[in-house]
Amino acid sequence: MIHRALVLTAALASTAACHAHTRQRPEPAAPAFADSLEARLDRAEQFFRRPEGIRDSLSGQVWLPDGRFVHWPGVGPNRGTFEVVDPQARTVAPLLPPAELRAALAGVTVPEHYLQFALAPDNARLVFRIADKSFALGLADRRVVALAEDDVATHLLAPDTVLAPDRRALLVRRGDGFAVVAADGRVVVAREGEPDAFFKIPRAAWSPDSRHAAVWRHDARAVHKVPIVDYTSAIETVKQVPYVKTGTPLVRAELHLVEPATGRAVKAALPGDESYDWLAGWRPDGSEALVLRLSRDGKRLDLLSVTPATGAARLVVREERPDSFVADLGFEVGGWQQQVVPLPDGLLWMSERDGWRHVYRYDYSGKLERQITRGGFPVHQVLAVTPQHDGLLVVASAESAAPYDRLVYRVPIAGGALTRMSADPGMHRARVSPSGSHYIDGHSARTRPRAWDVISVADGAAFRYAEADASADSALGYRPPEAIVATAADGVTTLHGALFKPADFDPRRRYAVIDVIYAGPFVSVVPWSYVGTAESQIAEALAQMGFVVMVLDARGTPGRGKAFQDATYGRLGQLEIADHLAALDQAAATRPYMDLDRLGVYGHSWGGYFALRAMLTAPDRFVAGYAGAPGDLTEDALCMEPNLGLLAANPAGYQAGSNLALAGNLRGALKLMHGTSDDQAPLSTTMRMADALIRADKRFELLIMPGADHNPEPRRYYYDDVRRFFADKLGPPR
Repeated sequence: MIHRALVLTAALASTAACHAHTRQRPEPAAPAFADSLEARLDRAEQFFRRPEGIRDSLSGQVWLPDGRFVHWPGVGPNRGTFEVVDPQARTVAPLLPPAELRAALAGVTVPEHYLQFALAPDNARLVFRIADKSFALGLADRRVVALAEDDVATHLLAPDTVLAPDRRALLVRRGDGFAVVAADGRVVVAREGEPDAFFKIPRAAWSPDSRHAAVWRHDARAVHKVPIVDYTSAIETVKQVPYVKTGTPLVRAELHLVEPATGRAVKAALPGDESYDWLAGWRPDGSEALVLRLSRDGKRLDLLSVTPATGAARLVVREERPDSFVADLGFEVGGWQQQVVPLPDGLLWMSERDGWRHVYRYDYSGKLERQITRGGFPVHQVLAVTPQHDGLLVVASAESAAPYDRLVYRVPIAGGALTRMSADPGMHRARVSPSGSHYIDGHSARTRPRAWDVISVADGAAFRYAEADASADSALGYRPPEAIVATAADGVTTLHGALFKPADFDPRRRYAVIDVIYAGPFVSVVPWSYVGTAESQIAEALAQMGFVVMVLDARGTPGRGKAFQDATYGRLGQLEIADHLAALDQAAATRPYMDLDRLGVYGHSWGGYFALRAMLTAPDRFVAGYAGAPGDLTEDALCMEPNLGLLAANPAGYQAGSNLALAGNLRGALKLMHGTSDDQAPLSTTMRMADALIRADKRFELLIMPGADHNPEPRRYYYDDVRRFFADKLGPPR
């Protein structure tokens, strides 16, 4: 589909009105930039795309049976081929020299930066795909051969394929159904699904003994449907997409356990109440599958064990928070994967019951044996049990001076103090080898590009096998953002943020300020790595238009303990803007180049909700706001209900957080954007907001992007529209 954009102007921005403290809205003025608007837009786009210029080794690592691993380097002499790293010998060598690989793939352009690949079921070949063609590279003979599209090894390149631990079968997706395919290509078991009752393959599908495989059947037939209209043809077509709104039925999840040897399948006897469900793994002996079930309101998290032969289920652990929530959307987008670690004689369980996320040990009867980690810091993940079974490797934010750094630590399995393994500060993402003897650590900090180390678990000795090349940033004139620390509106809580400035920043001038906001209670957005976050990427680009831009993690966001996140529980939208304004005021108090008389706000999705919130709850402060694909408290149930409670239980909280009721407060210049094919924040949210503004006789602008989804394309058109809007409404430096 060719995406087009249609700009609809509801009216001109509202006329000038007085700020608080007798401040006046700015008149158009000030010296013009030396560069034209188009030149500034191009430069902003260059900064937005800055991560693309960083050469890094992002293709992942595939461990070989002999303890070495293979990766695809994005930098260095072996760029454009497979590289073998030997942690014991501390060596790096090409599996096949780049020139030889190119020759073997004659006529096929070899990518330099990224290549998806996997180890074939026979452990003797790497399989990979380039330009819709599949190939295999022998580990012993170094020969490259083209693979037939029906070769069973090509299934490994599909995102939903899971290989059995014994490597003799694969669980693959087939349309709305699934199949178990033997290593010789035979289809052992197959089941059909339906568009609204489809099968989904979990990552931990196979039992450790390869005897059983678990698949989910998601039944969305009773779920509310959002109409997605295709406006690109004169004969409109409508697609109905399942979308769970606040208070409407959830998708029903059934767990089916398949025994490939017999073809027999049973349905797990899970409770019938509405919940969100995940397969957390298996007991190491394969006797039970472990299922996580989060109640609809997020207040209860259960761990159930399921016997694969019968489907019988029993409760093992129950975590409850009657006055708050145990988990929310952050759990769905990845948190559940760090919740449980099965052990032969028990399990490790993550809990915030003492106010911080820590590790607890249970036996399989559900008896709590002990708390393993303690302290005023969160443990984010258990990486592994050490090979001697005497300790754990964990990722935690345990440095009081750097509460958002994520470092690797070792802790005795019996409990005790953490021993820091990570030498460098910043964000560490680690992956342990199958043997447990080493772990790969890709890490960076706000001012330091990523480095890749392989580290011995026994003694912490590190071997750096790759580093990112960010030299292109120097030519661009990039400078990392400035860290800021502020006190929240409560006068007590410490907040962390970052300020972004133009590459040609001049502290003698006065810059309009933009708050790039997200403020969702399930993610933090301040950058702590070199590449940063989506919000910092947007902020970097906006700064090049001639603004100072702030990104902040206010109260209510995760990563700082339960009390910090619970500050907004049940009252979303009531504290966040006050915290952002407090941080802006404190930053500007010592930075005279920040002109808060020209203050703007931008956000997308949940950030779009808060951009509207800023314009409507602080109309005397924010001069201009742009809300992209804004959400609403009646939308995605998993976004709203765990953080607000069910609608019937907290109607006042939902009403207080509604932007619709505040439409009459608008004073500044406001623009809304929405794609017509958005199935994450439906178009109806913007249509209802537009209706409320019109009924309140408020002027605003509206950009509708036909055929665009939640991440609209053409992306440049959208972001240039954001940049143009603020250039027009806030003006250049003075």
